[in-house]
Amino acid sequence: AGERTNLPVMVHIGGLISPETPAIRDLCARRGLFFVEDAAHAHGSSLDGVPAGNFGIGAAFSFYPTKVITSGEGGMIVTSDSRMRDDAIIYRDQGKAGFLGGEHVRMGAAWRMSELHAAVGLVQLRRLDEFIATRRAAAAIYDEALESVDGITPLRVPTECVSNYYKYVALLDPAVERDAFKRAMREEHLVSMSGEVYSAPLHFHPVFAKVDRAALSVSEAVCAAQVCLPIHSDMTRDETERVVAAVRSVLTQVLSA
Repeated sequence: AGERTNLPVMVHIGGLISPETPAIRDLCARRGLFFVEDAAHAHGSSLDGVPAGNFGIGAAFSFYPTKVITSGEGGMIVTSDSRMRDDAIIYRDQGKAGFLGGEHVRMGAAWRMSELHAAVGLVQLRRLDEFIATRRAAAAIYDEALESVDGITPLRVPTECVSNYYKYVALLDPAVERDAFKRAMREEHLVSMSGEVYSAPLHFHPVFAKVDRAALSVSEAVCAAQVCLPIHSDMTRDETERVVAAVRSVLTQVLSA
């Protein structure tokens, strides 16, 4: 955190909470900075028994259709800070002071969740543990099978972290070109890969083209090498093993070429 830092945001990428999270939170506290979590990927994930959303002053979860649980669209803010709660309520309802009042006190927007979306979300929430158990079972098969596959290395989940496996992330060896790998998986084995967590780091996106930045070589290398194997909340063992067979076949061809 430098002198120009205003609000650090910790992103729990792919459902994995970094073991560095408490240290970063404590650093922010010493420097008088608020610390918030981007928990869009992390429904049900935890670190040392502490669930995502409990490390900072507030956290945001996404209910987009691809997430572990969904309401069809929308999201959720969680906080124990009364001021953040009150401000969020105002901003979500077009800046009005109260639901039944007509006075606008802020420049808000129509971010209210409809009752229909909320009903879908509540049903999904009741099945969260089931969804995570299915994803973790698929991830365990991947972990064991890919130990003996050259050309790909699964992202190691720290023992103190319980991941919901929103994404199953693995790193390809430099000899394996990602687009060619994904194309072969799709065309030769009819296995469509999940979208990458980040196909390119944020500082490569056009919206940040005019922002000065230092070299971020690790982020750039990881983004270029990572792939996400298919994983979903009703995935069967047969489907998981089919993916493993496809990965093994494609990488054997690539590395022997």
